Amino acid sequence: MALSDGAETEDLTREAEQPRVPRIPWIGDKLFYGWVVVFVGAATQFLQGTINQGFTTYLGPLQRDFGWSRAVLAGPRSITSVQNSIFGPVEGYLMDRFGPRIMSVTGVFIMGLGLILFGLTNSLWMYYLANVVIALGTGFYGMLVMSVAVNNWFRRRRTIAQSLMLLGWSMAGVVGVPAVVLVQAAFGWEVSAIGSGLIIWAVGIPTSMLLRTKPEPYGLLPDGDSKTADATVAAGRNPVDTEHDFTLREAVRTRTFWFISVGSAIGNLGMGTAQVHLFLHLEQGVGLERTTAALVWTVASLANMPARLIAGFLGDRLPKNHLMGFAITMMAISVLVLGVATTARMAFVYSVLYGIGWGVRTPVMNAMQGEYFGRTSLGVISGWLQSLSLPLTIAAPVLAGYVADVQDSYRTTFIVVAILMMAGAALMFMAVRPAPPKRPEQRSTAA
Repeated sequence: MALSDGAETEDLTREAEQPRVPRIPWIGDKLFYGWVVVFVGAATQFLQGTINQGFTTYLGPLQRDFGWSRAVLAGPRSITSVQNSIFGPVEGYLMDRFGPRIMSVTGVFIMGLGLILFGLTNSLWMYYLANVVIALGTGFYGMLVMSVAVNNWFRRRRTIAQSLMLLGWSMAGVVGVPAVVLVQAAFGWEVSAIGSGLIIWAVGIPTSMLLRTKPEPYGLLPDGDSKTADATVAAGRNPVDTEHDFTLREAVRTRTFWFISVGSAIGNLGMGTAQVHLFLHLEQGVGLERTTAALVWTVASLANMPARLIAGFLGDRLPKNHLMGFAITMMAISVLVLGVATTARMAFVYSVLYGIGWGVRTPVMNAMQGEYFGRTSLGVISGWLQSLSLPLTIAAPVLAGYVADVQDSYRTTFIVVAILMMAGAALMFMAVRPAPPKRPEQRSTAA
């Protein structure tokens, strides 16, 4: 009896010493804390999505005020791609080392500072400097950090969790980008940029403080399961079909790693080219009013939202590589439609197709990395996937701008990009889940 009492006392002491996740008012412990991480990620994606998607809305006013060419205006996107390519593995390592909270708070401060500098721009070098600072903050406060954090808190519900987090990015296109356009029209692009920086500080810092790295240190398990056996039964899986943690070295030795890297790079090429030059093409090439061009992007974001939710449902039930191939195919078709568009109707067809493909692509891509390579080294593996994929997309926005300056049209560029994206879709279809890594201790046991 005494031994039993002593063991119980020891368990209570251990439980008292165990760190606890923050208690949310009116919620307490009723909600699995992983969903709080998802909510914070959604807020992050809304803020960052407004800035990233809203970048193209600044190009017209900047061209009007400073007379810079389209290639020069698109330059910062390529420079920041180089920057992300270099720092991607570093950001992944820091994420695995320090966790999402420190990374996000640092990124929020840097990103807000960059936006304020952008609002004070009065020369070309300052325009580029501000974008470099914004990109640095985006890296610490961006998709890599949030997707790894969500992957750490979920396994069975990983894709739906990623989808819900990414709804923040979709809402940025529905609410954030039109708001930016309205502020630019009423107060000027400078006030819009500075105000965005201040809002990011006010919202981003307190929400980032709620982030936590993994559930296990707090006595929790992924998905809110009470024990591993329950998770296996609930998932309806064979106990052998478990998640395997790859090291970076083991991951890069698989063909799947390179299929994902190159396929994603080609997909990003089309996304980056279309997003950066969308407003200029719709206004100057198709002949739409600025407000109509903003509506085209709003429709893409609206189509994106149900597509994300459907992808979240299907992504935990169907092969993720098949969904990725489908998503990039849809986006390739949309870019082709954009290239040949001559009316508002065709522009809206582009927006619906693009929104569907974009909505499926991102949550499935994030969840695929966690499912294929595990959680232990996911930050650095994701960082290298990002870094290796970016060089193929670095020159795309500038080259598209240069061709448009020469031909006075984006038509050729968008058609070529659409064809290349189909090749990226084919690679994604081939990116099957890799076999578990074979380690020395496993070989000796088998022997």
